[in-house]
Amino acid sequence: MDLADRVVGSVLGLALGDAVGAPFEFLRAVNVPDPLPALELPWMDLPPGSTTDDTAMARNLARSLSERGGFDADDLVGRHLEWFLSDPADAGTLTRRVLRRVARGEDAEAAARAVWEERGPEVSAGNGSVMYCAPLGCAYAHRPRELVELAPRLSALTHVDGRCRTAGLAVTLAVAGLVRGEEREAVVRSALDAVREREGGEELEHLVDVVGSSRAIDGPDQGFCLFTAAVGLQAMVRSPDFERGIRRVVSLGGDTDSNAAVAGALLGALVGESGLPAAWLRRLRDRDAIRAEAEALVPLAATGS
Repeated sequence: MDLADRVVGSVLGLALGDAVGAPFEFLRAVNVPDPLPALELPWMDLPPGSTTDDTAMARNLARSLSERGGFDADDLVGRHLEWFLSDPADAGTLTRRVLRRVARGEDAEAAARAVWEERGPEVSAGNGSVMYCAPLGCAYAHRPRELVELAPRLSALTHVDGRCRTAGLAVTLAVAGLVRGEEREAVVRSALDAVREREGGEELEHLVDVVGSSRAIDGPDQGFCLFTAAVGLQAMVRSPDFERGIRRVVSLGGDTDSNAAVAGALLGALVGESGLPAAWLRRLRDRDAIRAEAEALVPLAATGS
């Protein structure tokens, strides 16, 4: 397995996780079917295998990174705004509030801070920036020090809460380590060490151990950014393969599409495109376009190697 296989695996894995989880979004774990009908049910009246805003925003990020030669906040916000104004089937609450302000001419980071101040921290730590951040980790795989600045900046375009920035940094650092071919246990330990002193860092470390067991993630705070990062990191460390990892994440209920998107990005970087379930890939809508966008990230991923 080479670097290109891992980059493509991460981006396609994100989309696969998203598509598998989408039909079960916001269900309690007890109401998620067992066995899980993966990629067999529609989402929002769209055909099976369709993806959500998670993948749409990840594709915006991947295209922006490859076409601009790295992270360009203004370009990315422009792509997000164009997507938002196209009337997508779904958009997260905070993202929607921020992009409405951007459409009126406000700066994205100022708009995100204003929304955070209006809503308060109790309801402003959603997973809307964590769910799509993995392509940034791919692009900067061999420049992880830059992620320490760039991942929080990416989050702050829509989700300024410190816990969101911490979660995004942990996920992008983990993706970068996996794309470099490092061992998964070392990758998760390094990512958690890097964020421990940041807001929510110690809680994230605890959650990686307990989500899905003593800490349910299908309750009223199910869209919490640290839940999504933790369940993804946990799946990456503990899952025997991509398919069983995604099935377990979705079986936990809650924000199943975003949780499985992050888990899919991490597991996909671990196993590469060659390790993704072929039957699932055949059912994934826009598979070829997503693969091409991922392949365009490979030169950036190799930069600095």
